[in-house]
Amino acid sequence: MSMSVFIVEDERIVAEDIRVTLESQGYTVAGIAASRAEAIQGIRRTSPHLVLMDIVLKGAGDGVETAQFVRQYFDIPVVYLTAHADQATLERAKLTEPFGYLVKPFEERELFSAIEMALYRHRAEKRIEEKERWLATILASISDGVIAADSTGAVKLVNGAAERIAGWTQLESEGLGLNEVYRVRDPATGLPLEVPALPALIEDPSRYGRHQVRLLRRKNGGTAVVDQSIAPISEGTRTVSGTVVVFRELPNAPETAEARV
Repeated sequence: MSMSVFIVEDERIVAEDIRVTLESQGYTVAGIAASRAEAIQGIRRTSPHLVLMDIVLKGAGDGVETAQFVRQYFDIPVVYLTAHADQATLERAKLTEPFGYLVKPFEERELFSAIEMALYRHRAEKRIEEKERWLATILASISDGVIAADSTGAVKLVNGAAERIAGWTQLESEGLGLNEVYRVRDPATGLPLEVPALPALIEDPSRYGRHQVRLLRRKNGGTAVVDQSIAPISEGTRTVSGTVVVFRELPNAPETAEARV
């Protein structure tokens, strides 16, 4: 399928030159606009795969404002075209998180490289977003509580089941220490226990990865008997980025039950 590109450029001769160059390489030019209003109307109508956006445009609004609108409402990658822009404008442009920059005048190979890299990056980001949505749906659907923390021990994720069992919401928990949110005691002795630091988990993961019965203190002061497993979060074979605690409530277990191995 031919990739379609919308050109937003206030100099008609430059825009036509870009159009001819793109079409010679098999791209479809969805449209050309010289102003913010024309660009938004044309992009809405044609839904291109990518927008080439000049920072300086005719009429009200510049390319930075237009790119922000395109990103927010259309989710289409934008590559900026610029011949000259002051530092303040460039700083504004960075905030729109563009997929590339081209400084005029540019070579054909620079144009095609910028377009292909932008399209590749956008596809990659969409795949990551889809996986994140899929993972979030799975975590929200399972009955086990899941609390994950980064390498410093700060909570980053609390799924729905963990919110229900422990009483802490994702919003309340984020940034707190893992042991502030997940507060457990030994059911045999009543002594408080902590989730071990990462070095201990990495050194002996089997010690904490097996099922352990604990008394969990809920946020409201109540308690629940839970069966827990703790493990380091690994990214590949060498990088450990955090800790995950998985636990489920044992509703019929007595709170003084002796921990089982």
